[in-house]
Amino acid sequence: MGEIEGVLENSGLDRRKFNRGNQGKWMEKVNAWAQEETLSYQLPDALEKFAQSFLLERTKAGGEPPVHPLFSAVESLLASSLTLTDLVLARAMVEIRDAVAREKRRRGELGFDDMLSRLDEALRGDSGETLASAIRQRFPVAMIDEFQDTDPQQYRIFRRIWRRQPETALLLIGDPKQAIYAFRGADIFTYMKARGDVAAHYTLDTNWRSSPGMVGSVNRLFSLSDNPFMFHEIPFLPVKAAAKNKGLRFTVDAADVPAMNVWLMPGDTVGSGDYQTFMAQLCATQIRDWLSAGQQGRALLWRGETSRPVQASDITVLVRNRLEAAQVREALQTLGIPSVYLSNRDSVFETLEAQELLWLLQAVLAPERENTLRSALATSMFGLTALDIENLNQDEQAWDALVEEFSEYRQIWRQRGVMPMLRALMTARHIAENLLATRGGERRLTDILHISELLQEAASQLESEHALVRWLAQHIAEPDSNAASQQMRLESDKHLVQIVTIHKSKGLEYPLVWLPFIARFRKQDQAFYHDRETFAAVLDLCQDEASLELAEAERLAEDLRLLYVALTRAVWHCSLGVAPLSSRKSGNSDFHLSALGRLLQAGEAMDAAGLAARLADFCHGDIALQIPGELDLTPWQAPAATIPRLSARELQRRIADDWRVTSYSGLQQHGFSGGQDLLPRLDVDAAGVGEVVEEPQLTPHQFRAAPRGDLPAQPV
Repeated sequence: MGEIEGVLENSGLDRRKFNRGNQGKWMEKVNAWAQEETLSYQLPDALEKFAQSFLLERTKAGGEPPVHPLFSAVESLLASSLTLTDLVLARAMVEIRDAVAREKRRRGELGFDDMLSRLDEALRGDSGETLASAIRQRFPVAMIDEFQDTDPQQYRIFRRIWRRQPETALLLIGDPKQAIYAFRGADIFTYMKARGDVAAHYTLDTNWRSSPGMVGSVNRLFSLSDNPFMFHEIPFLPVKAAAKNKGLRFTVDAADVPAMNVWLMPGDTVGSGDYQTFMAQLCATQIRDWLSAGQQGRALLWRGETSRPVQASDITVLVRNRLEAAQVREALQTLGIPSVYLSNRDSVFETLEAQELLWLLQAVLAPERENTLRSALATSMFGLTALDIENLNQDEQAWDALVEEFSEYRQIWRQRGVMPMLRALMTARHIAENLLATRGGERRLTDILHISELLQEAASQLESEHALVRWLAQHIAEPDSNAASQQMRLESDKHLVQIVTIHKSKGLEYPLVWLPFIARFRKQDQAFYHDRETFAAVLDLCQDEASLELAEAERLAEDLRLLYVALTRAVWHCSLGVAPLSSRKSGNSDFHLSALGRLLQAGEAMDAAGLAARLADFCHGDIALQIPGELDLTPWQAPAATIPRLSARELQRRIADDWRVTSYSGLQQHGFSGGQDLLPRLDVDAAGVGEVVEEPQLTPHQFRAAPRGDLPAQPV
């Protein structure tokens, strides 16, 4: 106490703001709190009076502020999060992991992760070298494909078995620029560590997928920075286009379309919502124009001297997640363009069809309950209006007929199962036809049939129809999108515009690609990062500012790799939607925080005019800057389906009927075939075929007598 009082007394404190009377009271309260047993996180209000920042504010101008380690400690204590939540969670993670491992051992269960963990433990045990030697003898050469998606445990296993061993080889094959699966546990820092462990590096210098224009455009974009992927261990080396792709061209109205179009949203800074709405519509309108031109033979994909018209299945829109996919699908539907989302992992039990089927099953089980039956009739599957249902309520005879109809469905359910019942109902009520006549009907019908199959499968394990209804209600309340059986199925394999997530597109190729939301980004809000020296993963539960900066840098680095993957999917052409994104109405945008912005603006904040100028400098040759005007939202006119005139095919050849599988009775009834000509030595008449055995007249009280042990027989 005396030491602190001396520091305060000999400082330049303004005693009008920090008078000695209050100082004594504050020190008494803090001292009493410090001597008490700590029973809660409640801090005395007086403690903040001794924080370093508080004392600095109350120091006279030009005076010497009081400085002491205690004041800094108080400052840190007040700034920290006084909660045990993070500590409890950290402890729980360890204990739960150990408890799950013990329970698996007790049950004798083993998963894929357990196989890796057990092998890792065994290799680090006392007999680890013996095990590693046995594996090397059986597999002296190991080739690890997609190595950029490995994790520390896997690499530790590889190193322990094969690294620096005689008469063995360890080949690590991968492209670190395409390491985009961190959310699955892949660790790009493991690749970086492995790269430092290996002296021999080999690089492929040819792109075998894309046109020369696309290859050159990607080279130009990623060459804007000396370190485009933010880590020197992941260099960018320009590649060349394969000779076989020299003749790849995309033309509209006989004019070459640039390999890359950068569409800049006009105006000043724009919010994320407006940007997505505009770019989804722009993407849809250009796809409409491509399809219309393709129908007329004006939009062509060339390979050398041969060409073909652009069709819907040539066009792919790449997005980050299902929300972006839904926005693109809605924009396409508005223009009447059918599309399919190929990365859908939603549970089918999250759909409206699941809820409507629940109401339908409840009505079938209890059709005598008016409210239940009325709820089923109100579903979109039946297509009835409120007036239609009201008319049924007023028509007693029609309502009774409806109750009888649903009672028959209940009988079918009990006798044959839930799926036959649903098929009978759908046939009688023409549900499939009605759905297919509406927008999105194919999607809805697919979901109904999918749920019907799941219901039929579940029914085999349940004791009653009521139990099945409860099962469906529970799955609607608690859907599991990770269950493969629940994930929504593809509604069509027809020629449709494809919408795919960038993650799922990796390794694939598409003729024409649209990236409508490539300027979007989401800042990292969790302090999970990797130590830059050891590459060890770190989770800072205190959310320190320096830790958040490191985590944000890793977020941007992964976004850059996602951008690279997205751009390199295109064969002929790629369009990008760009805008000066910002939460502010004017001034500098936040575009520089996106992957594309870091390359174009070198991480420098700029306003809308600055972005436009940078794009103008960047876009030339195979890259074109496009400024869209007012969007024309005229729907696409799908080509009329042409049904060819059909005719029955006539048989133009003689059937070779020289052999068959038949019975003696068949020969007896149908006479002889040409095949019998092959058996001239068989005397059929002598065999008794021509004999007719008279059967005695029988009555209900007479049986043909036969000696005991004899069997009725006919000669052959």
